[in-house]
Amino acid sequence: MLARIARYFREVRTELRKVVWPDRRQTIIYTGVVLISVLGVAVVIWVVDAVLSQILAALLF
Repeated sequence: MLARIARYFREVRTELRKVVWPDRRQTIIYTGVVLISVLGVAVVIWVVDAVLSQILAALLF
């Protein structure tokens, strides 16, 4: 059991050495893309919510 766990962590270490990690510039660009995307989706949801709230309020009252 202990040997299997040790082998697992050796294999994880080997695989992590194969990963091509992004440099600082790429990380900043990707982070910006994610933040802008999240902001865009949040604005769309906010607008749809506001419109549907107005429609529902008009139908109910």
